[in-house]
Amino acid sequence: MTRTPALAALTTTVVLLLGACGASDDEPAASAPTPSTAAPSSASPTATPVAATTTPAPTPSTTAPTAAAPTGKLISYETEDGGVMITRASDTGKLTGAPSDFKAFIARELEDAAPEEGCTEKPQISVDRLDTGGWARGGHFIPQCGGYATLWARSGGSWQAVWSGQSLVECSTLTKHRFPARVAGKQCLEGDATVPYAG
Repeated sequence: MTRTPALAALTTTVVLLLGACGASDDEPAASAPTPSTAAPSSASPTATPVAATTTPAPTPSTTAPTAAAPTGKLISYETEDGGVMITRASDTGKLTGAPSDFKAFIARELEDAAPEEGCTEKPQISVDRLDTGGWARGGHFIPQCGGYATLWARSGGSWQAVWSGQSLVECSTLTKHRFPARVAGKQCLEGDATVPYAG
């Protein structure tokens, strides 16, 4: 007599647990009301927020780097001696992988470069890094007279020098032309302060 009520109680507990897990094949009428009152109110809200919280989180982290990432291929011409030195128009052939419009632009830049007063050597242009999406870094150099760094960008469909100098580039120039840090560098000037640039 003691075994029968205990067995009946165990059977009822198993039926209730199966009903709470969503099994409704055994007794749809008897087990469905008890789990639907207790189980859905605690199980459904727990499952839904976890899915809602997990789904939006990857979307921003995946989208943000793509939006900021440069669209072109990065080409580094840097060696221990510097970048590719262009001393005449035919030297643009050394700019392996560079777009033809960039090579033509550098040839024109070299042709238009005026000799500095007191300098006997012809101006030269060095190209250090190029992003085929429309950005490049290098400089102008006159042997025995010095030189300065230059940033070029493709703007409005054509290349142009957007900055030249002997100091750090202003952050506003980099952001205006959407320079990638992998070309421009990871620091810029904000007023008199040197700050990180993520570009």
